[in-house]
Amino acid sequence: AEAQYSGGTGDPNDPYQIATAEDLMLLGETPEDYDKHFILTADIDLDPNLPGRKVFDKAVIGFDWKIPFTGFFDGNGHTISNLTIVGESYLGLFMRLDDEAMVSNLGLEAVNINSTGNYIGGLAGYNTTQAAVVLCYSTGVVKGNFAVGGLVGINAARCSITASYSTITVDANECVGGLVGNSTGSIAASYSSGTITGNTSVGGLVGIHSHGGINASYSTATVSGTSNVGGLVGLKTNGITVTSFWDVETSGQTTS
Repeated sequence: AEAQYSGGTGDPNDPYQIATAEDLMLLGETPEDYDKHFILTADIDLDPNLPGRKVFDKAVIGFDWKIPFTGFFDGNGHTISNLTIVGESYLGLFMRLDDEAMVSNLGLEAVNINSTGNYIGGLAGYNTTQAAVVLCYSTGVVKGNFAVGGLVGINAARCSITASYSTITVDANECVGGLVGNSTGSIAASYSSGTITGNTSVGGLVGIHSHGGINASYSTATVSGTSNVGGLVGLKTNGITVTSFWDVETSGQTTS
């Protein structure tokens, strides 16, 4: 790809520089660059009321399930704020992270995602094939139907979320979590707070935890639902939880 963004070549030692909303949206529109290296060099405000911004109807980065982001995105300690999406499924800053993709050191502030569909997260709708999220966080509101999390919708097997958190208000129907909707991968040294509301399989940290591990993580979120509701995990089957906890008083839940 010939796009240069605000600098860089996309190589590991010279990542493409994302400095403006235009750079970020250009990345989203350039799938041939999805396997490259990127670094955020400034805070970016995606407020749709600002010139050149918009209310997205799909993920910012990723418009086709078959073309996931497989590169490296270093937030460099910066934030992306006021991301606003009104759409259906696979929503977030990233549609899908795949094939050892990594997103790190990134804050998503005042996210506003309103969806009637599935696989929704402030950062990513779906993590697959050893995708890694490290030192990331999200704040704001996320709404959807199934597999909805404050940070990631689905964290699949062999994927990982580490040293990350979400304080997002999450409202969905089934498989609802303060950090992750459905996790079969690993979650470590992470936490959630805020308000988590749903119908079935609603957890302060994770909605459904069927495989993989949760280690040294916790939730202080308020949690409410009608069935399979827990302060830490809504529905747990074969997953392993180690040195993790939830706050009974803030969650309103006496079971994990």
